[in-house]
Amino acid sequence: MKIKHYLLTIVFLLSSITAYSAQARLLVTLPNSVNSPASMALDKDENIYFTSPNFHNETFMQDGLLDKPAMPAIGKVDKQGKFSAWYTFQQADLEASTGKIAPMGIAFGPDGNLYVADLQLWFNNGKYKSRVLKLTLDKGEVVKVQVVATGFMFPNALAWRGNDLFVSDTVLSETLENGKQLSGVYKINLQQLDATHPAKVLPYDKTRPNPYLFEVFHSDASLKFGANGLAIDEKGNLYTGIMEDGTIFKTAMDKDNNKLTTTLFAKGFIATDGMAWDKRTNKLYVADLFANAVYSVDSQGNTVELAKNGDTDGKDGQLDAPAEVIVRGKQVIATNFDAVFDSPKMVNTTADAPSTLSVIDIK
Repeated sequence: MKIKHYLLTIVFLLSSITAYSAQARLLVTLPNSVNSPASMALDKDENIYFTSPNFHNETFMQDGLLDKPAMPAIGKVDKQGKFSAWYTFQQADLEASTGKIAPMGIAFGPDGNLYVADLQLWFNNGKYKSRVLKLTLDKGEVVKVQVVATGFMFPNALAWRGNDLFVSDTVLSETLENGKQLSGVYKINLQQLDATHPAKVLPYDKTRPNPYLFEVFHSDASLKFGANGLAIDEKGNLYTGIMEDGTIFKTAMDKDNNKLTTTLFAKGFIATDGMAWDKRTNKLYVADLFANAVYSVDSQGNTVELAKNGDTDGKDGQLDAPAEVIVRGKQVIATNFDAVFDSPKMVNTTADAPSTLSVIDIK
């Protein structure tokens, strides 16, 4: 799969990054029917749940690895590293007008249910059709899938603080503003995520109020991809990765999740993707999709390279266009999304089997 967005150049923001020189190794090899692992969430028993929009269906079919397109799914990996195909999306779950679904960000809500961002922008007639889905659980199994928020362009990461859900919108508007790409973060309260009357975010228009819009970011428009990964620390600071600028911003919030200040927190990455905050180490862990790398960033913004490798098919557990990380104990686990962009700055050049999750040991 190649994703073409009229890429010109990526502007590098230089910073000092220290190498830790750990080695990514294989956690699990996935079946070909789960071929683009994207975002992750941990349950209370530390089982990993991850989305797979299966963007590589066409490539895998051409390579003779699939007979027909595999339906997007959510996989599960338990503490012993055993994979199971936990939930396969059904026909009734698809967006009606596009007939498609692309699960991306995933997070457990305070109600114990699972919330998933559904990206529709890349499908025909998918503009402003993207959604947030609620997967109601009973005894650990999905019993209902409902739409609880609509109107997004490119919903990506999900993160909860208390009863507020934060949703990054990587493409807030297709129209540049003074040559800059617009992206943002929405904040929606649990009570507003109502399947009977789903929350509806409005198309971006700076001349009118947008009640759910929490923050807006302006980036260099080299990729047309802005706000991507999200993470929240125990003090209530929200971290947002700006993919095309290779930066991370920190938004301080009060106890009611009102925005106080947003400041640049870290820079020097190539394409900042998914992130996770770890309370034990007091660090942010970051996947760089283009660099085939995973980094840690301490509370002062100091960055350490944990693992990095060249172009690979990922079969030995090396990083293969990692999209997101999650921390479980003393391990950082990465999804190998295996995307390919038309950019000389991207290490990964081919979407190929196998699809994998990698693991990196930390202290």
